[in-house]
Formats: sequence, structure tokens, C-alpha cells
Amino acid sequence: MMNRKSILTALIAAAPPLACLSFTSVPVYNNIQSPSKLYQSISSDKSTIQLTECSGEKADIETVASFMVNAFWLQSPQQLVEGGGDVSESTRAALVEEQSRDLMEKYGERLGKRLLNSCLLTAVDGNELVGAVGMEVCLFDRQNEEIIGAQKSELTFKNALATLGPKQRRQYKDASVQEIATELLPPEIDAICCLSNLCVSPNARRRGIAKKLCSAVEETASEWGFSEMYLKVESDNTAAKELYETKMSYSVECTLANQVALRVDPDSGFVETTADTLILKKSLQSRKAERAAGYI
Repeated sequence: MMNRKSILTALIAAAPPLACLSFTSVPVYNNIQSPSKLYQSISSDKSTIQLTECSGEKADIETVASFMVNAFWLQSPQQLVEGGGDVSESTRAALVEEQSRDLMEKYGERLGKRLLNSCLLTAVDGNELVGAVGMEVCLFDRQNEEIIGAQKSELTFKNALATLGPKQRRQYKDASVQEIATELLPPEIDAICCLSNLCVSPNARRRGIAKKLCSAVEETASEWGFSEMYLKVESDNTAAKELYETKMSYSVECTLANQVALRVDPDSGFVETTADTLILKKSLQSRKAERAAGYI
């Protein structure tokens, strides 16, 4: 008899490949062209910053990818460029293309409907993109302390449902992913909401934009029916840990040694290395109480 871990592995391995959008050229734009939803406006002495949901269109995804490469990978306080050297335009273009592929897979338009929700928010100051953050529903294997990627998570859900007969599948037509995970997947596997891809322009830091972006995705996760938000951060990323743990009340769920991490080689683009990584978690129950009381 297969154990639960073997069942999950089999569900993932048996999944057919998903079709995804791809592209070869990466034009750079100055601002998001077609936001699909206005979340909120942040007013300050200098300007009003709008938080909007990225439409998922190719041009908009490429805009955010270009921004992330410039603001995060090339100008992070964590110093992610190996050797601190200058990056050529050809290397930068390769970085943008790879980042675009990742964002398209998570948040971009696709022919079929996503089984698991995802959302990419941007912060825009006038015509300038100054921040971005993503969120997606995925699976968390508590036994192995692993957040399973969104694509594999979706395939696991689809294959779990595919084992059911037509009558049984109809019973789950309106079920939440949390209910499906609880009833069809091993007990150590939970459906969670995960924050990722947070970055703010170096020129717009220390204005509360990162905290506002985090708050917006937490509110959305709560609306999706989740009571907790998860994220991964490298142990030596001091600035990010200060934001999440000190300012946003996240706590350490588990510590993972020697995890795969990305760095930038000035000549070749993204390269893999290893780093100790934390999985952080935050309860969203207080947000539900505040909403019920009319405070948010």
C-alpha cells in the first residue's frame, strides 16, 4: 500500500503538462498599461500612490518583470549581484525574460481558468511603477516543511479530483480549495496563501509602500477565506526580516538549511546557490475581526 507521501508524489508525477504563454522579446515600458482593479490609494505629502491589480496581459507582466530586475535583483540591499560588478544590457535582457516567464506562469493570462487563485499587485506613483507584490494559493507539506509551487499544487488538485467519479466531482463543484485539500489530500498537506515577489523602487523606499502592499494582499487572502498568510525569506535578508517580523507581525514557522537560492552573475544572468531560508506565517484572524467591526 502506498503511504501518503507516495500518494502526493504520484499525483504530482501523473499530472499532464499545463499550457503556458511564452515570448522572446522583452520591451520595457514606463508604467502599467491596463490595471484591472484599483485596490486603494496611499496619500502622502509628496504624492498619491495607487495600488492596482496587474491585468496579466503580456505587456504589463513584462513591465513588472523589468521593474523587479532593476529594483530587486540589481539594487537589493542584500547585494544579489555576484562580485558586485556591472551587468551588461544583454544580461539584463536575459534576466527580464526569465523573470517574465516566472510571472507569466504565476499571474499571466492563460486559455483556461486557474484552479488556484493568484494576484499580482502594483504600486504606481503618477506614471511611475514604484512597487509590486504577488500572492498565490498553493500547498504546504507540513511533514516535510515544504511550500509546493503553485503549478505543482494545481496539478496535484486536478489529479486528486480526476480520481473521482462524475457524481463525486459534482459534489466539489462549489467547494473551496481548503475543503478539497482537507477531504482529498493527505492530512499533512494544507492549502495556503503565500506572499511573494515583494519589491519597492530604491527611490521610493521608506515611504510605507512595502507595508501597504503586504497589507493589501493580506486583505485579499482573508477575502479568499484564508486565516493565515505564508512567505519565504532568506535568513540573512535583514531588511526583509525587519519588515515582516517587526513591522508586519510574521513569526517563524520553520527554518530550512541549504535551500536553493538565486543570484545574478554579471555575465550569464541567474545562477543557483544555496541559502538558509525561513518560512514565516501570520494569522489573519485579527483582520476578519476588524472587518466585522467595520474598522477596515
